[in-house]
Amino acid sequence: MKPLIGITMNLLEEAARDLNVLDLDYGRAVAAAGGIPLPVPGIDASIPDLVKRLDGFVLSGGDDISPSFYRERPLPGANLTLSPDRRTRFEMKLFRAARKAGKPILAICGGAQLANIALGGSLYQDIPLQFTRPIQHSVRKKGEKIFHPVSVLDGTLLEKVLDPSRIRVRSSHHQSIKNPGCGIQLSALAGDGVVEAFEGRKGSFLIAVQWHPEKTPNDRATKKLFRALVAAASRR
Repeated sequence: MKPLIGITMNLLEEAARDLNVLDLDYGRAVAAAGGIPLPVPGIDASIPDLVKRLDGFVLSGGDDISPSFYRERPLPGANLTLSPDRRTRFEMKLFRAARKAGKPILAICGGAQLANIALGGSLYQDIPLQFTRPIQHSVRKKGEKIFHPVSVLDGTLLEKVLDPSRIRVRSSHHQSIKNPGCGIQLSALAGDGVVEAFEGRKGSFLIAVQWHPEKTPNDRATKKLFRALVAAASRR
């Protein structure tokens, strides 16, 4: 049977209603890799059943997590667009429950940052503000697409999954990991030193990437990454 892969969604808070929204590219990538994508509404009470019934998870991207979650205040001049705290709290609970249950997880962009924070780590709030000579990681105008090379570190699970030690990725972020959380091994870097991926040192499958593999569905690295998640979920 194909494994069931839960995908977290963005939260839009409106005056009369709350909306969960999902970029279908995440679901398409899971389906192309042989899994069944299932959107995950941000309802705390559903977490035990979600973790019990689903075989794996994708933590999707989104806006910036409030620095209060890693015990910092917003930096003056930082270009922050904050995600609703309710989404952050829900996904941190879901992530921790899924890790405890040994469920495979692929965390993407904002999802990678959330996983790091949930494990006790922190973020650079704004790469252009905090790095001396950063490369361009985020879009500056509507419709722009940013690509840059990433070096995968030797001896990592990510290297085993992707095979090549250097890949080209589509990037759309202005934050990155500063202090790694507990049990994390860094697994990829950009040329300016920005952390582009990490993985769990022990336990079940956990790979977190800062780039957006779902936006390059025909790329070999994208296919390998999602297939690795689905394969790990199939072994559950």
